[in-house]
Amino acid sequence: MLIKICGIQTVEDARVAAEAGADMIGLVFAQSSRQVTVDQARLIRQSCTDLGVKVVGVFRNQPIEEVNAIQKAVDLNYVQLHGQESLDDCKSVQAPLIRALSQEDITESQEALKLAAHLLIDSPHPGSGEPFNWETLKKNRPNRPFMLAGGLHRDNVLDAIRTLQPAGVDVSSGVETDRQKDPEKIRQFIETVRTHEHTTKGEKNA
Repeated sequence: MLIKICGIQTVEDARVAAEAGADMIGLVFAQSSRQVTVDQARLIRQSCTDLGVKVVGVFRNQPIEEVNAIQKAVDLNYVQLHGQESLDDCKSVQAPLIRALSQEDITESQEALKLAAHLLIDSPHPGSGEPFNWETLKKNRPNRPFMLAGGLHRDNVLDAIRTLQPAGVDVSSGVETDRQKDPEKIRQFIETVRTHEHTTKGEKNA
């Protein structure tokens, strides 16, 4: 189960997430209250080189030339496109692609989805902190593994996992207090997912 902590803005929060067991951290370059500069991103990226966590740049409807320039400058492991980018845009990304779509858009061409290293399904209103109807997605699942985002937090993430069996989970506002990353909530979220994961493996092997 992949775990991504998105909206990281400080070295301290990046290291908390990585040391707690996150597989990925997300740095938002799109216009957002969680947006980081290239200089901030470089510092965060450099601080995590010894921890094995993958660093994802999150972009939304930005020129692909800008996306690729930032990817190169920061040495991002993945580029996440979270807008209405075209198939040509997806093809032009110069790093492994995470394609983020809302549950309403998962009929996007199969060619576009095949380009992505990971598919991420989010709320129709990204960043709102509100979960969407998982049962609707359950009835209209994509035909490939996907990561799940949208209003997740420690108290509902296991329900989401049991309902949809995603390949990974992505959280941002669900590990914040007063719109700032909360180290204890980050740790609790990751521990909740990892404990469930280990328990499930144990049951299967019993």
